[in-house]
Amino acid sequence: MTVRCLFLFLAAVLGGMSSVSAPAAAQSNGCDGFPAPTLTVESVLAPIQRDDALTVVQLTRLPGRSPGPVGTTSGHVLGLTQARYGEQSQVSALFKAMGDGTYCSAPRAVTVTFGFQKRTVHVAREIPAESCLHGEVLAHEMRHVAVDEELLREFMPQIRSRLDEVVARLEPVRSRSQAQAMAAIRRPLESAMRGIMRDFGGERDRRQARIDTVEEYERVSRVCNGEARNYLPKPAARQPVRRG
Repeated sequence: MTVRCLFLFLAAVLGGMSSVSAPAAAQSNGCDGFPAPTLTVESVLAPIQRDDALTVVQLTRLPGRSPGPVGTTSGHVLGLTQARYGEQSQVSALFKAMGDGTYCSAPRAVTVTFGFQKRTVHVAREIPAESCLHGEVLAHEMRHVAVDEELLREFMPQIRSRLDEVVARLEPVRSRSQAQAMAAIRRPLESAMRGIMRDFGGERDRRQARIDTVEEYERVSRVCNGEARNYLPKPAARQPVRRG
């Protein structure tokens, strides 16, 4: 099971030919002579952290975990993989005063980092570290990790291709406001990243669901001579009904 915490951070780094900026028009407004922007796309894969300090009850109650085939309100969680993924973007721009109170602005460099910023694998505290069941639960969670890593490798060329197209279409803009200029430059990039995040998340959900199946849950409950039942919370005793 995975916790899908989307993380989106956009930062603009300003610099160049002027301290003021400008968007809203294009080369037809006299904003020419700027060099073509550069694009750098990098992946990030945070090291895996291990945390076996949480109990079955605590893992089951963690917010944001994937529903799985048995839903979020039933069953008990013996292991959990939490992953936070998203992108960080930096945009630098060049600015040129036009002499009429307006400024021409053009993107100079776009840097995008995409991937997993944090990954934590949990096995419930009740399960002994050297036990057969601990190995089974950990192996299940590492399958989730492997799916994430494979998907990221496959997706990076697609991200590069999609952003290449967006950056190639970016043109100089003209405006009176620095904030307006950067907003115009960043708008198509932000739109593209929203689509990338949506597609990545949807494909990730589909692939992870192939691991968290009813059959897999039943298998884990039976392996190691049914050891799992030893660590599940005992059902609360029913209180006797008093009749007056």
